[in-house]
Amino acid sequence: MQIIPFLQNSKWLSRRKIVSLIQNGQIFLNNQKIESYKSELKDRDILTIIDEEWNKENITISEKSESPKWKLILFNKPKWYVVSKSDPHNATIYELLPEEFKNRYYIGRLDKDSRGLVLLTNTPSLVHQFEHPKFQIEKEYLIQLSTPFREWDRQKVKSWIIDEWEQLKFLDIQPTKEPLTYKVILNEWKKRHIRRVIKKLWYNLIDLKRIKEAQYTLPKDLPEWEWKFV
Repeated sequence: MQIIPFLQNSKWLSRRKIVSLIQNGQIFLNNQKIESYKSELKDRDILTIIDEEWNKENITISEKSESPKWKLILFNKPKWYVVSKSDPHNATIYELLPEEFKNRYYIGRLDKDSRGLVLLTNTPSLVHQFEHPKFQIEKEYLIQLSTPFREWDRQKVKSWIIDEWEQLKFLDIQPTKEPLTYKVILNEWKKRHIRRVIKKLWYNLIDLKRIKEAQYTLPKDLPEWEWKFV
């Protein structure tokens, strides 16, 4: 198994983070610095990551590393449903899912007015690996605005803006082929993160759809309300 997909699957690091660690000489395989992004990992290899957030971590590679015991569910959430186990005032996504999924944990919220990818798992520790800020998991969204997004605002949101005493920023925002539709990339998220930034800059947000979380992309052939195992 190659180094990048292994760390994406086992440590839930973004590709950007892994590339940065390799470029900075912070990953070692059997005590030898890794210099290739295509380095192959074999059974019983020792992978060492030296990082200011983790200090030093040794990972022993085994054949079982490629076959995790947990399962993920990709769910295409429609609007008007909340991502919550229960809500006295709103319908939840669990009302749309099979009864046997009631004990699944959702990974990251998506507000009532938004739609798109929601991941569910049967492993609580996986939720932590996705949601803890130190892992810098990237998420991608498509947003539709009523007016074009200005280039000077793009530079502003890549730095940060202040809203309600919090610093908010985008990793990037890029135009798509669709008119007035943009791809937003985050590696941090706060409550109603995108909506607050857009509102602060005096744009009108028409639609918000999550299309990717970590390496998991919402399948184009998966209709709203539907789900699939990965």
